[in-house]
Formats: sequence, C-alpha cells, structure tokens
Amino acid sequence: MIKMVVLLLLSVSTYANDCYKFFVYNEKPYTFLTNYNHKIPGKFQKVEKQTTDGFFYYNGYIRVENGQEIGRILYKYYPETRTLFISHMSVSLKQQKVGTALLANVLKNHPETLFIRSNLGLSNFELFKKAKNFGKSDKKALRQTMAYKMRKRLGFAYIKKESIDIEMDRYSVVFEVSRFKD
Repeated sequence: MIKMVVLLLLSVSTYANDCYKFFVYNEKPYTFLTNYNHKIPGKFQKVEKQTTDGFFYYNGYIRVENGQEIGRILYKYYPETRTLFISHMSVSLKQQKVGTALLANVLKNHPETLFIRSNLGLSNFELFKKAKNFGKSDKKALRQTMAYKMRKRLGFAYIKKESIDIEMDRYSVVFEVSRFKD
C-alpha cells in the first residue's frame, strides 16, 4: 500500500513538473522559426560583447545575407527575473520578418523568458507618435507599432502599463511586455 501511495505521489509530481515546464517555456519562437526561417533572407551569426554606447556590452545575433548585415539584435538576459532587455534592434530589410526571426532566435535560447523590456526605435516611435496624435492611450498607441506586433506574435501580448516611460521630446518610449496577464 505504501509503495502505491509513493508511486502515485511520484506520478503526480512528475505530471505537475511537466505542466510547469509547459507553462513556463514559450514554444512560439520555436514554431515561428520552424515555419519561417527558411523563407527569411540570410543566416544567423552570434555576436558577443557588442556595444552601442561604449559603456554597456551585450550579446546578440546578426542576420547576414551575401556578406551584408541585414539585421541585428543586442540583448541582456536576467535569469533571476526572467527578463530580456533589448538594448538595440535594427533591420535593413523591412517586411521580410528579419526582426521577428532575430527576436525569436533570442527567445529560443531563453524559452523561460516572461518579460521583454525595450525602447522603441525611431520608425516605431513615429507610429506611436501618430497614434497618440489621434488621441490613442499609451497602451493603444503601443499596439499600433511593429515592435509590439512582433512581440505579440512571439507570445508576449500584455503591455505592462506601469512600465511605460515616455519622453516625447527625446523620442523615447520604454515599455515592457509580458507573456501572462497580471
């Protein structure tokens, strides 16, 4: 009888652990890369200790086609909070899913990520500004940007309202998205 109870508890524990992994690990980046990577121009190359300001160094990936860089993402991952901080993302081939592939590749390597924090680039800032000029709230204006749509496609649909930091005169919008609703 004791052996049966121990076996039952072990089975339930294993099942709960599998459920936890399914809950925590994000499968959307894998699915995206499986479905689209062969259709997206270029190949990934890892980069390490890159900087955009000379003070902070990040790891990342570039996407290269015919020896030319067509996209770049630099990031820092914080495992204690499961937060991915994107310090820089740029893409020279628009509407080719290069940026989504770059972000998906980072998330594939950090599938337990729960939050993505970043600053809008200039083209996304312009979309945000245009939406704000039409009277949209901060969250609704962020939803108009390609940066948000890319994150949503990869499983990060919830904008954390308290994370939004806007400085219109400095062309700066910092925001954080989450995989789960608060």
